[in-house]
Amino acid sequence: MINKELFPIIIASGTPYEIGLIHGREAKKQVDISISTYKAMFWDYSGIRWEDACNYARTFIPTINEYDPDYMEEIRGIADGSGYGIDEILALNVRSEIVLQGSQINSSNTDGCTTFVFTPQVTEGGKTLLGQNWDWKMTEQAGCIIMHIRQEKKPDITMVTEAGIIGKIGYNSAGIGVTLNALSSNMKVEGKVLPLHIAMRGMLDSRTLSDMIRATTCMNLSCCAHYMIASSKGEGVSLEVGPGDFDALYAEEGWLAHTNHFITPRLMYVKDTTRVSLPDSFLRLGRMRTMVRALDHKVRVADIKEMMADHTSYPDSICRHEDVLEPEGKRLGTIFSIIMDLEREEMYFAPGNPCTEGYHLIKF
Repeated sequence: MINKELFPIIIASGTPYEIGLIHGREAKKQVDISISTYKAMFWDYSGIRWEDACNYARTFIPTINEYDPDYMEEIRGIADGSGYGIDEILALNVRSEIVLQGSQINSSNTDGCTTFVFTPQVTEGGKTLLGQNWDWKMTEQAGCIIMHIRQEKKPDITMVTEAGIIGKIGYNSAGIGVTLNALSSNMKVEGKVLPLHIAMRGMLDSRTLSDMIRATTCMNLSCCAHYMIASSKGEGVSLEVGPGDFDALYAEEGWLAHTNHFITPRLMYVKDTTRVSLPDSFLRLGRMRTMVRALDHKVRVADIKEMMADHTSYPDSICRHEDVLEPEGKRLGTIFSIIMDLEREEMYFAPGNPCTEGYHLIKF
């Protein structure tokens, strides 16, 4: 069983406010950790005071309300349930925008993740398998939760998220799912922009892949991101979103992998700052491609587990471990590993490095 002190499972239903209230009450300890983590990170590594982060977060309220007013209601519920101010919960939901866009970029604040999708064309049993290793500051591991949300007018959602954040990595009852890779650029989009985690919730509230793409491109994102998205119908898409532009690559060969640099030629004009801050991105992507092409059989879940535990180029490997030779603020590790079976609506979940933590089957 999963250690419930790490990644507690929270089930919420009702109105958006009620869902948020349950989230805030039951994950108060984890919300405390998330706020403590980002309050320190914003100041220590970007020179941004928590008060300034909260003031900046408030500027997104009109855009979020225009995108979907339910999301502000859910954020209000989390705030009331956890005892924090709405602006503080907002700051968690725009934590990427606070440090990853334009001149605010600090290379030590970039997630380093490896994502994948395998469709029935290449998998044993005709499954659609979507997932990733999520690499980030290890202090935030204790601030993560598994949320299962039962909604009245939208699909039910299962996601792994940082407590307080309403949209993250997961899948829904319509059979579609999303994973995330951080990307960054020194370009800043002016005007009305949408936070990437709010866009992820919009994607999880979608019913088709085309709706997912629309959910994250109907407004400009305030910072860059890559979303690997897939459907139980057997389709996978790599969606790179740059400053004011995007491109979608279809899984024509039955699989795709992505790390933390831009791949599509359409966005080659973008100044890609993660290419410098995370040079291991190229190695992790190359390693994924090598391992997939070396298989002499259809892809199995066991194969993916082995890929996610790969230590080539350790410690900056697919299974990432903190590098003690790096300054403490730049150290990253694999917080969790997830493999989603979109047809069966279940996931294999490793609460930490997959080389040492076993995968647990989770289904609601």
